[in-house]
Amino acid sequence: MDTNINTNWSDLGLSEKMLELIAEAGYKHPSPVQEKTIPFALKGLDVLVSSQTGSGKTASFVIPSVDRFKEKNGTYILALSPTREIAQQTGEVFASFAKPFGMKVAVCIGGANMNDEKEALATSPHIIVATPGRLCDHLERGNIWLDFIQCLIFDEADRMLEMGFAKQIDLITEQIPKERQTLMLSATFAPAVEKLARRAMNNPEQVVIEKTKQTAPKIDQELFWIPEERKLGQLLRILEREKGTVFVFVNSKEKTFQLSRLLINKGVTDVTYIHSDLQQEHRELAVSDFKSGKFRIIIATDVMGRGIDVDDVAHVVNYDVPKEAADYIHRIGRTGRRGQTGHASTFAIPGKDDKAIEAISKLRGKAAPPKPGSGQRNDRGPRDNRGPRNNRGPRPERQRTQPAKVQQPSPIAPMTQSIPKETPVVKKIGLLEKIKKFFSRS
Repeated sequence: MDTNINTNWSDLGLSEKMLELIAEAGYKHPSPVQEKTIPFALKGLDVLVSSQTGSGKTASFVIPSVDRFKEKNGTYILALSPTREIAQQTGEVFASFAKPFGMKVAVCIGGANMNDEKEALATSPHIIVATPGRLCDHLERGNIWLDFIQCLIFDEADRMLEMGFAKQIDLITEQIPKERQTLMLSATFAPAVEKLARRAMNNPEQVVIEKTKQTAPKIDQELFWIPEERKLGQLLRILEREKGTVFVFVNSKEKTFQLSRLLINKGVTDVTYIHSDLQQEHRELAVSDFKSGKFRIIIATDVMGRGIDVDDVAHVVNYDVPKEAADYIHRIGRTGRRGQTGHASTFAIPGKDDKAIEAISKLRGKAAPPKPGSGQRNDRGPRDNRGPRNNRGPRPERQRTQPAKVQQPSPIAPMTQSIPKETPVVKKIGLLEKIKKFFSRS
């Protein structure tokens, strides 16, 4: 997570007690999204935020909302999360800052005991963190009223809408007073997010942590053009050389289980998997075991992967090319944190994934890597399969993205380092002009 060493937490208008808690939590300087969002949030303004995974979005809404309502009694803060895992993690962050002020936090998620959640809601917690579906269940049963909510938070709004929660979100917002503060955070401003912002927000301040097309030196990326039947062998070679934790992404729930079984059958036993159909306790156990180091490898889909926040992931493997280019950034953002060098490998099927790779390359601000058989060179120089070394002259200098002592499938094209670097920008132009026009019409 990038930080701005020129800005201190004391510059943001937070209380002395909150500054002490931030220092105890080990936050040295605010990240760009925290620096730009917190002052607006402390003033009670609506804030619409676009920032990538790993940028510090959670603290950017937790810290100001707790500080603003710390002296209130009753339920004033409601945070909606797309998945159970993200809700649980958000609840933990809220609790770490809220409990020292005597504030209570209730987390409502599918798979948990409904009666236990009902009892927690009956105590009038200061903060509720919930998934939209579960909160609607409590509303239908009369376990909660939202008449006193003064701060509504949409965390990962784009993901909630992608998961089909639009109707539940509308039902929830209809029961909250219109005179409220709304904070909406999203990795992207997709059209659905813009429509939700128009319905749920009142002339929001807009914070964009803009992506620049600069090289990010902390993540080495490589692309393998490889048929489906050879993916497993390539993954095994990566796991053999990579001794750190590995996050493997696939595109379906069924494949998480299938791939884990294949790896176990090949003797790789330190692997677990997670998908949305697993019982809650099994999902929690899988995540906990991965974080604790009991399992070195975890296999997940994009939806579930967004709920797992681990800082020391050594290698991300896109076993399947993501369906959306933006998800590529989310995925590889799991590695290369805290100043460490991360690695990301993507397996692309020739003829099937060409367009997806082109879209990813465009998002990264790079020319698309040469396709198999094109005879073209990419900007880092392709590896080849031209026969014995003694027939090819001197060995070229080894590139960082080229794994040592591993026979690679051919052809492949290494992808250069260009995960977007974040710089703070607060503006109301470009894509955000659409939102501005929406509000001007309303």
